Amino acid sequence: MERKDSSKTKLTEREYLTTKCMQNSTEEEETKSDSDKYSCLISPRMSSETETKMQESITDSIIGSISEGVGSMVAQRIPPSQRQEKLKNPLSKEDEINNLLWDSAMKNRPDLIKNLLNVSLHEDCVADTNSKDFHNVTALHIASSEGYLTVCETLLDYGSNTDLDPRNVLDRTPLHLSCIRGHLEVSQLLVRSGANINSQDFEGNTPLHLAIEQGHIKLITWLLTKNPDVTILNKTGKSAVQCTSNAEIINLIKEFCRRNNIEMPAQCKLIMQKSLEKLRNEPRRIQITELAELPLGEETCETQESRDGRVGPMDFDILQVLGKGSFGEVFLVKRRYQKQLYAMKVLRKDKIMGHNLIKYAKTERNVLSYVKHPFIVGLNYSFQTPEKLFLILDYCPGGDLGFQISREKKFDEFRARIYVCEVLLALEELHKRDIIFRDLKPDNIVLDEDGHAMLTDFGLSKEGVYDNVMARSFCGSVAYLAPEMIKRQGHGKAVDWYLLGVLLYEMLVGIPPYFSPNRDQLYQNIQSGKLKLPASLAVETKNLLKELMQRDPNKRLGARRDAEEIKEHRYFAGINWDMVIRRELRPPMPIKPILMPSYIPMEKVYGDLSKSKDQSNSVPGWTFVLPDT
Repeated sequence: MERKDSSKTKLTEREYLTTKCMQNSTEEEETKSDSDKYSCLISPRMSSETETKMQESITDSIIGSISEGVGSMVAQRIPPSQRQEKLKNPLSKEDEINNLLWDSAMKNRPDLIKNLLNVSLHEDCVADTNSKDFHNVTALHIASSEGYLTVCETLLDYGSNTDLDPRNVLDRTPLHLSCIRGHLEVSQLLVRSGANINSQDFEGNTPLHLAIEQGHIKLITWLLTKNPDVTILNKTGKSAVQCTSNAEIINLIKEFCRRNNIEMPAQCKLIMQKSLEKLRNEPRRIQITELAELPLGEETCETQESRDGRVGPMDFDILQVLGKGSFGEVFLVKRRYQKQLYAMKVLRKDKIMGHNLIKYAKTERNVLSYVKHPFIVGLNYSFQTPEKLFLILDYCPGGDLGFQISREKKFDEFRARIYVCEVLLALEELHKRDIIFRDLKPDNIVLDEDGHAMLTDFGLSKEGVYDNVMARSFCGSVAYLAPEMIKRQGHGKAVDWYLLGVLLYEMLVGIPPYFSPNRDQLYQNIQSGKLKLPASLAVETKNLLKELMQRDPNKRLGARRDAEEIKEHRYFAGINWDMVIRRELRPPMPIKPILMPSYIPMEKVYGDLSKSKDQSNSVPGWTFVLPDT
């Protein structure tokens, strides 16, 4: 997209007072160039930043973003009224305290901002969150552009009618800036607080236009759950989808239009057609430099299939990205010269070793290497390069249950029962091997090509658990913690049965039980809150939920005889468990995604393979090949 070049505009200098708010007696002057501080806020084009924070869900799930934490009052906010007028006297006390507000926002100091907005400390003059500098930049513009989530929350929670949609000199709101920089959680906070998702800047671009132009896939996916107007045209006559040639983004827009019965613009169809033609005319495989001279020892990067069946980078064609997280990515891959598709989970060694998480990666690899079950995602291969670890897993094209619930709101009891039966048998298999899963939630259950539920992501599983009190680590997503995990008094196999109840509840109701956006309240609800069951549920379903979510793990259904005890509950009356294990139940067929292979640089996936002789970060015993594969 063509844009005017105003990124070289120089701003005038302003003195910023850096005196701490608690010390009103002394003041220091610090002169800084506005171009250094705020050039990123007025430049028409901004560079994107790589997102590194883990998202359980890229859809608008019930947990949402970190912004819905203990310190936020998102739920109570009301979109503000009109903006306050800019202060006129540049030397007034009001300007001095507002200068401090802008400076504190740039320095990511929510504590100082909270103090500046405290009426009891500054009765005569508090900072104005709607005050603007010479280029109409507010503190919320600054924090949103920089991705300072807590600063944004503080400005909205403690400011007096903080304007969510102030305009800078380029007519851009804070949401425009957060979308340019790809700050997902800040964008979530602004939209949920009432920011206009369809506001247009000086070029007529909406936040969606800018997010698509910069290629922020996760942010785009989430924005589409908020029903933006995808038909808005900017001043060059382009809709948001016309700002990219990325097939994955175009496919997202296409799916959005299909779900909402919106006629896909003719230009979008043309772009899609051209993308497909381009893919047909270009080679799909990544060209990998010949690495045959490298050793094929246990702790090195295997580059081709060796006599004992081990594999390495040269054995797979990378087709497209399936997902991203804080510690790595998941790619759709194809075994070279074969048709079989796999999901390749890639973990960055520097990340997991730097956060002391290598034991979780080893646990997942070890558990999947010997557990084979019809409802557990299978591990086919594992290998490593100097910089990364790789797990080649079964590919499940139906997506995860978290996505399905967010799209369909909730399931009927017949469908939920099928998934519960299949997950129950998967957990039973783990428990027979003295393994507890501990992280059962919709996001960790994927649907295979036939729609069957498959347990995945064993990073938090625990081996060698024989009773109900052996494991003591505090893990799992906040809304999916059992009472005994919150108390940190030890937990065992019974924790998985509690989470099975939570899973069933969310599938039937659409939200987790006891949910609250306030973390402390959520903890309290889980430990002592009343379980609210819809009257529409069958009596047997209500009874099963109560018994599975019994707070005392020793009295919980399944505590004595594990899965056998649960299968005898009248909720499962009429279920033929032999048919279940043979995968003869018929869940709804999932909507399979359109595969759009794209070129992905080899180094992006595998890291620097020239370091293969460096074994300093080697993980012993990582290599695995599924027998008879």
